[in-house]
Amino acid sequence: MRKTLLLIFTALSLLPCNAQEQGSADIIPMPNKLEVTAGRVLRLGSEVKVSIPKDLNKRKAIVGYLEGRLNDNNIHTRSTTAKKAQLLLVVDNTLQDEAYELTVTPKRAVIKSNAQGAGFFYGVQSFMQLVPAEADAEAAVQCVEIKDAPRFQYRGAMIDVARNFQSKQTVLRFIDLMAAFKMNRLHIHLTDDQGWRIEIKRYPRLTEVGSKRSQTMIGHSDYYYPRRFDGKPQEGFYTQQDIKEMVAYAADRFITIIPEIEMPGHSSAALAAYPQYSCGLGKQYVVRDYMDIFDEVYCPQEQTFEFLQNVLTEVMDLFPSEYIHIGGDECPKKAWKVCPRCQALIKKLNLKDEHELQSWFIHRIERFVNSKGKNIIGWDEILEGGLAPNATVMSWRGEVGGIEAAKMKHKVIMTPGDYCYIDHYQEDPEHAPLAIGSYLPLDSVYAYNPLPESLTPEEQKYIIGTQANLWGEYVQTADYLEYMAYPRLMAMAEVQWTDAEKKDVNNFHKRLKTQFAWLDKKGVHACRNFYEAEFGGAWNNAQNVYEVKLKTLCPDAEIRYALDCADENRFKTYSAPIALDKETELWAAVYVDGKRMGGITHKRFAVNKATGCEYTCSPKAAWENMHEGYALTDGLRGFSKDTRYWTGFNKDTLRIDISLHEATTISRVKLGTLWRTWNAVWPVREVRVMVSDDGNEYRTVACKKPEYDFSLTEATRFPVEVKFEESGARFVRLVILGGGKCHEGHYNAGEPSELALDEIEIY
Repeated sequence: MRKTLLLIFTALSLLPCNAQEQGSADIIPMPNKLEVTAGRVLRLGSEVKVSIPKDLNKRKAIVGYLEGRLNDNNIHTRSTTAKKAQLLLVVDNTLQDEAYELTVTPKRAVIKSNAQGAGFFYGVQSFMQLVPAEADAEAAVQCVEIKDAPRFQYRGAMIDVARNFQSKQTVLRFIDLMAAFKMNRLHIHLTDDQGWRIEIKRYPRLTEVGSKRSQTMIGHSDYYYPRRFDGKPQEGFYTQQDIKEMVAYAADRFITIIPEIEMPGHSSAALAAYPQYSCGLGKQYVVRDYMDIFDEVYCPQEQTFEFLQNVLTEVMDLFPSEYIHIGGDECPKKAWKVCPRCQALIKKLNLKDEHELQSWFIHRIERFVNSKGKNIIGWDEILEGGLAPNATVMSWRGEVGGIEAAKMKHKVIMTPGDYCYIDHYQEDPEHAPLAIGSYLPLDSVYAYNPLPESLTPEEQKYIIGTQANLWGEYVQTADYLEYMAYPRLMAMAEVQWTDAEKKDVNNFHKRLKTQFAWLDKKGVHACRNFYEAEFGGAWNNAQNVYEVKLKTLCPDAEIRYALDCADENRFKTYSAPIALDKETELWAAVYVDGKRMGGITHKRFAVNKATGCEYTCSPKAAWENMHEGYALTDGLRGFSKDTRYWTGFNKDTLRIDISLHEATTISRVKLGTLWRTWNAVWPVREVRVMVSDDGNEYRTVACKKPEYDFSLTEATRFPVEVKFEESGARFVRLVILGGGKCHEGHYNAGEPSELALDEIEIY
């Protein structure tokens, strides 16, 4: 008689979930075929018997993983017969790789998959998500019928440990969290200008020198002038034994780790250790302590290729992955343009320019990697100058590169920044922890479809998957890594697994609410924006009033708020848009069953006589990222650490004509002007205020030349206020002179500056 595994739930701490009793299966990612039997559940009781076939591939790994998940609830194991099993795994080799079927009845749960094992592993994930996170002596598992398989074969996430090192334990925990949501590729960015993080035995200085830096930049390069540093030495790398442990741990969870060794750019750390592989003969390099794109790159000479091939040989021996990622992005050509050896090589090879030299470089590396039985992945810059024959393109600068590669019949992994870069802000940047910039909220990740409509169905087959990228410039701790990743990585998991027509964002929110209980139980430091109030302010033309609407992603939650008051005890329930007639700060929080689930959020609205008014700019704005066409009067002031809220102009003289809601009297005009010296953004040097009754004839009521404190060392929002005698007006014209040329002693000295404004206020 076949021996099986008996799992005993000793004092099982699992609580029946009302939603599950009513017929809910809150699984992420959503299965592609799911039927729920409402009102019927499997009661696990205090003892659960599990049967797992002995001939199953990776049986030991699956058994160990299942035991580990159940051990979270003090579960012990012993053997029993298959006939008595409550959880039965059955091999069905008619199912495709990674596919599974899960049937839960009041008597037992059955998972079917082929003998390769991945499907069983994913069936276990779905089953475990049906087990309530909260605990009681008798868990109720919803009865379901699931037939499921992934949409894409490549379901990836990338973490950058080069900029800021993360420990082996942090990586292992990240792998566990990926596995829980059926992701199967971990791309790990191991080398960059700020650090080399993998032991290479043939070149010990790569870690002796390249894994260490004296300090780290504080904040953004474009925020502080001059740059600020923390003065704290940082170091760290993975030994080859560490790598072997991580690879094995991931493999047991059906995750393949793909290493990235950057070339030919992003190589400062390597060149600090071995400067002879650069174009700068006799030059010494340092591991960079701030974030930027640097001119030092590998020099395409024979000794350099010998070095890189030796490095890649050791890397390939450690990682069984089909792929080796070789970077290929953001490679400046300055060093190559002035290097006699590079110019001679371009001439010898009859290349057109340095872009073709980079293509030749990548082709040569690819031939070597191919000779070892592996293929390369590169960022979409590897298209420049001609794509290597067997390369897979990772398209990050939008989808254009991926579309081009797919049409050339190359495999593509879509990872455009607007949908896949989870190092971007995910909540209001005014109050959020530091991120690299831009804005990518949870629902924007969820909305992504990696198959461009411009490709034919045949061409779309070359899109093998998609990936979320978590770059590490500002991710210095394990907690912050989790904050940036979750819950957005769960949204990406559904993009990767679930067919597009089966996705539903509102249903995703409902399921996420259930899965957040598991994240909380695991102690995951996820972003709580899902449980927080978001503010939206706009002028209501019909009611002739400014209104603020509150919302939250969390379904069936209550929002409470107060005006100009942060005292939670004074909050009242939100039920309708809030009308404002003056400057007001709103405070709000989200409650579920009377319990506050997230933080208390707040937003200030600068409501005044200009709020909601139409205006025209001459010349038109050069850049405007938020509320295009009405950002200057939207009731929201821009702030210095994020340029998205500002309206930018690249001409030195600007005219803004504002049509007030009605004829009125005014005596003050205020506006915000931004100073960010790295961005060549300088504040206004003159503001002229003019008024009109008919929009044709204007009269000047005031002119001001503001004074500023340019001794400050960080980006600043300077408020400019122009006062004048009370005057009647129906139209207001502002004639503004920009900052002129960038000042001496600052970045971009002598160059024309740009102007950024927000908010225009009239009183």
